[in-house]
Amino acid sequence: MVDAGDAGAAMITSVDSPFLASSDSPAAFGRTLAEIGRERPVVYDEAMAAPVVLRHRDVSAGLRDSATFSTEFYGTGPLATAMIAHNGAEHAKQRRIHNRFFSPTASARYADRVTPIADRTFGALAGRSEVDLVEEVMVGYPMAVFLDLLGIPDDIGDRGLDWVRAIVTWMGSPMDDAVVAPGERALAELSAYTGALVERERAEPSDSLLGEVVQAHLREGEYSVEACTMAVVSLLLGGFETTIQMLSGTVASLLLHPEALAAVRADPSLVDGAMDEAFRWANPSAGLYRLVKRDVEVAGTPLAAGSMVYLCIAGAHFDADAFPEPDRFDLGRRASHLGFGLGPHYCAGAPLARIEVRAALTALLAACPDLRLDPDRPPSFRYGARGFVQHGTESLHVLASG
Repeated sequence: MVDAGDAGAAMITSVDSPFLASSDSPAAFGRTLAEIGRERPVVYDEAMAAPVVLRHRDVSAGLRDSATFSTEFYGTGPLATAMIAHNGAEHAKQRRIHNRFFSPTASARYADRVTPIADRTFGALAGRSEVDLVEEVMVGYPMAVFLDLLGIPDDIGDRGLDWVRAIVTWMGSPMDDAVVAPGERALAELSAYTGALVERERAEPSDSLLGEVVQAHLREGEYSVEACTMAVVSLLLGGFETTIQMLSGTVASLLLHPEALAAVRADPSLVDGAMDEAFRWANPSAGLYRLVKRDVEVAGTPLAAGSMVYLCIAGAHFDADAFPEPDRFDLGRRASHLGFGLGPHYCAGAPLARIEVRAALTALLAACPDLRLDPDRPPSFRYGARGFVQHGTESLHVLASG
């Protein structure tokens, strides 16, 4: 690290940035960031072009304080009218609507529909000798779930995946002209397609997720085709790649800890604990950018109003002050990870993500009793895997049978 100017903030050059490194362990990323944080809790990372906040207490405080660390910069991109781009009364209103279509009753109904999709998708691996779980199975799984829950006909084909990838790529590189135009075009096409489904749902109500979205907006007196469309699009964008990497991280974490894998096989009630600990240990949500709204000091480092800051969840997850023995993968650890965020902008789709990963992991372990990593093709975990602003792997080669 080198000094980064008058404020005395440390700087990590692009050459040394953990955000440009890779490892065969998903924990190496967070571990390295936490080690930096023990010495300097806020550092300027050249690769991220922003100060990076690394300690758990500072990251969690920043996530809670949306008045100081704002998400309103999303207001100039594809999510301009989405809940993430708002604070205050507008955000509270949209949160109430989202809570309606992720109520316990609705979520239980979604679980009943997701389970057979997971059984079909991962049950098909029974008898396979080897497989790349990410590329061959996991990539298509979240979209299959969304299509079913939303009641979208099969005629969409691969267009849904293409739309989501183009839009998320645009979100990750909003100043790159090469991805802006394709992203805008994909958003327009996805919005038009979804809008037509919303209008059909309004005319012919169903008990699908789309039906819940429409009814939630109607009950709050906020129905419009545009509002319902954005709610659906936001779920697609927020739940697509995160679910893939959450699932691959959970599976990889268990395969790297055979004793934990054996415990989960013996006691299925440990699945939720495995998911939560993997979301900490394998940290697919590396962190979140925020716009600084007022001059503020974090851990002795001044941050100026109008600047961007990166609240680093991966580093916070290996902070020993928050997680004793952070390197240890512990199924019994209290679930206090920041993987779904914290505070006003806690991930609205977290219930669905948990349903998807729980069903997939259960089906995978049932179909592949001898599941293990392929020693000849170890995974490689890095920030930006598959072109998304997530921490994960582009492949997970396993031996699925004896």
